This record gives sequence, C-alpha cells and structure tokens, in this order.
Amino acid sequence: MKILFVTSIERGGPLEQALVLARALVADGHTVGAVCATPSLAERFAAAGATPSLIPLRHALDLPRALAVTRVARGADVVHSHDRRSGLWVRLGPRPRKGGLRVSSVHGLPDPYHPTIVGHGSPGLRARLAYRTLDGTLYRRADAIVVPSRAVAEDLATRLGYPRARMTVVPNGIELDVRTGGSRDALIGTVSVLEAAKGLDVFLRAAAVLARERPAMRFAMFGAGSQAAALDRLTRELGLDGRVERPGFVAGADAWSRLGVYVLSSWAETAPMALLEAMAARVPIVATAVGGVPEIVDETTARLVPPGDPARLAAAIADVVDDAAATDRRVQAARARVEAHFSAQANQRAIVDLYERLIA
Repeated sequence: MKILFVTSIERGGPLEQALVLARALVADGHTVGAVCATPSLAERFAAAGATPSLIPLRHALDLPRALAVTRVARGADVVHSHDRRSGLWVRLGPRPRKGGLRVSSVHGLPDPYHPTIVGHGSPGLRARLAYRTLDGTLYRRADAIVVPSRAVAEDLATRLGYPRARMTVVPNGIELDVRTGGSRDALIGTVSVLEAAKGLDVFLRAAAVLARERPAMRFAMFGAGSQAAALDRLTRELGLDGRVERPGFVAGADAWSRLGVYVLSSWAETAPMALLEAMAARVPIVATAVGGVPEIVDETTARLVPPGDPARLAAAIADVVDDAAATDRRVQAARARVEAHFSAQANQRAIVDLYERLIA
C-alpha cells in the first residue's frame, strides 16, 4: 500500500506518533511518504524509512503549499493528515486517486476549548464558528477520523459536531525498546511541550511544596514551547532557582534515563505519548486524571490526581518516592500494560485494518 502522511507541526505528541507509525508501516512492507515542515523532520522521516517532502504549511490559508501537497499525494492509496492544519488541506483536496482515502488523525480539542486558555473551556463565537460550524462540517469529507481515546471521540462529537460514524478509536502505540528510567532519587520531572494546557505552573507549585520539605530533591522540565519564559519567571518567583533544570527539547530516551518520577500535570490530554513512554521505560508515574489518561493508566499502574491541585500533586509525588514497594508494583504493571495494549505494532495493525476496510 502507498501511503502519504501530511504534517505541519514541528514537535509534539502527534508528530512523534506519526513517526512511530511510519516506521511500523515501512517495516510491514508499505511505501510511506511524508510531508513535513522542517529539514530536521525530513531527516527523521527519512531515518524511519519514509520518503520526505519538505512543504511547510505556514498557516491555514497557505494555498500554494496546499496545492503542492496535492501534487505529492497524487497516486497514493491513502493520504493521512496528523495535525489540524494539515487536516484542513487533506479534507479540502481531491482524493489521491480514484478510490483512494482521505484520513485525518485528530489528537484533541483545539486550543480555545482547553480549560486553561479561554474561560475554562468556553470558547467565543469566532472559535465556535471556526471549529464547530466549519471544521465539523469539513470533517464529513474525511473517509475516517482516527482518534486515540474514547474521551477524545466523545468531546469531538458533542462539542464540535464531528460525525460519530466517521470516527475510529485507535490507541496510540510506541516502540518498546525505551531506555529504562533512573533511580528513585533521580529527577522529578515532566516531558512535555511547554504550553498552557500542560499545567506546568501547577507542577512548579508542587515542586515548591516539595522543595521546602526535601532539600535534596531536584526537578526538571524537558521540552520547549511558548510558555518557556513565563515558566522561568515562575521558577524564580517560587524560589526554585538552581532546583529546576530546563534542558529544552531532548530525545525521549535521554529524558527517561534521568527521571526518577514522571509527572503529567495537564488540564487536558488525549492519549499522551510521553505517558506511554514512561510506562515502557519503567519510570514511576504521577498524572492528572484528565481526558484519555484514565483509559491508559489507573491506580494499579500510576498515581492519579485531579488537575490544578499543587498540594495533591506534591503529596502523590512524595508517596511514590517514599513507598518503594508499591511504586515497584505499579511500574511492573505499567510495563506489562503498555506491552499488551499500546505497542507500535498493535497501532500499525489497527491502522492498516482501517485502511483496507475502507478501500474495500
């Protein structure tokens, strides 16, 4: 099967999932192309065995580059977008060939619907017109909408009007040869894009609570994003200078080898790739029970807390550090669960089954 992936973002979970899926599809004998935004991403897709095309979709109205994507897609069996901007042009464009498929992966609600960005998830009229009226209607042009969790599918149907009949839940998958995490006294940290919905200010406030009680404890935020400067200011205001590392974006394996506890402090999530990688790397997990997170982990595999509560987050981190026996049981159970349900091979098989069923 000949498949073209279309992406427009430079980093983040949706992009990492596209790379994992590309590698698995190539290993299964399929021909994969990839439209990508930067030369470094082109190199990563090439290393995955895909044929890259450097066509940066700069904005939603970038018609010349959208037409270039259409030309690259011509003759493919499937054209599959992996983020919202690329999904717009895949749905508006023609089929890649007669009987070919237009497929879009949707990894969550748009920013105006996130609780930390606009009025606790109450978007304004402009956002409702753009996303519910226009976007929801255009998704009827897709042959399939792939979503990574039941929670996301329900949100997209009820809040944005996406057609339920077109949505298929396919859990994200990861490659399981992830470097094992560090010791229990290693860094307490996050692996995340530095954006408002990730609740990293809550993580820093929890770190401040722990820092007062545990002078030896050190923290880290791995990742890059628009909130970097604001988070640096908050770090100083909380008296955490010298206690919080900010290495920027690094390969996941380099982060897992240094973490003693992985913290997911988000207000909204779909099916986080970092969470799956932490499970595979046997890093203990403390996570907010939001979106699709409870479909991946429960109290047998992680500590779950409500969002927006630094005190509860700090207490859960302390429990993970202090109760080594319970933490080890969760770590082993998490590794077994990710092997059974969230491997790259399981994800690839489900995606290919979807393609074949729709083409037939």
